[in-house]
Amino acid sequence: MSGYELKKQLSFKLGAFWRVSFGSLYPCLKRLLRDGALEVEENHFTSRKKHVYRLTERGEQLFLELLESADVHDLEQDRFSMRLAFFRYLRPETRLDQLERRRGYLQERLGHLRASLRTVRDRLDAYTLELMDHGLDSHEREIAWLDRLIAAERGSATSDGRPTARSRSTATLPAESLPEAPGLATPAAQNPTVQRDPRLPTQAGQAAPTP
Repeated sequence: MSGYELKKQLSFKLGAFWRVSFGSLYPCLKRLLRDGALEVEENHFTSRKKHVYRLTERGEQLFLELLESADVHDLEQDRFSMRLAFFRYLRPETRLDQLERRRGYLQERLGHLRASLRTVRDRLDAYTLELMDHGLDSHEREIAWLDRLIAAERGSATSDGRPTARSRSTATLPAESLPEAPGLATPAAQNPTVQRDPRLPTQAGQAAPTP
């Protein structure tokens, strides 16, 4: 697909928590072309010169490598949210590891916030105090949400390691029903065996189904 079409797709799928700009997209496409992750051809069926980008085998490999290798910066809110949107491409043990690491990161942050608040509470004005209390509430809610995701991930396989049957309460929109522009195949399209864990809650407030 073209850079314009790619931006539309990214905005549609990730726009709720990640804003894509042409100023960041095109330099990224150039780097991926240089690294052999993409190949490009000119579209001669329009009056304007348009580059069509295609994902290469090297691009699929790089995608999975980046998705599996989460460092401390990837545990931060924006990067973790974007990573979570592609969790269905990861192995169950990798998903569980990253969820637990994110939870540990938040628990550490929560401990620091509580200690700081105990020290300076008497010196804070009402608005700053409300802001810190809001931060505590946000961390506690996300930790509870991660606890549900982790419990669902641990209970998502049977004793022989295969996923359990999909529950109607956790049914998700299949990837093939999402609008896709031609020309750029996703890893899921080229590897139909990669699926999102069916036991994973579809929303932050939705509990995992019981076996």
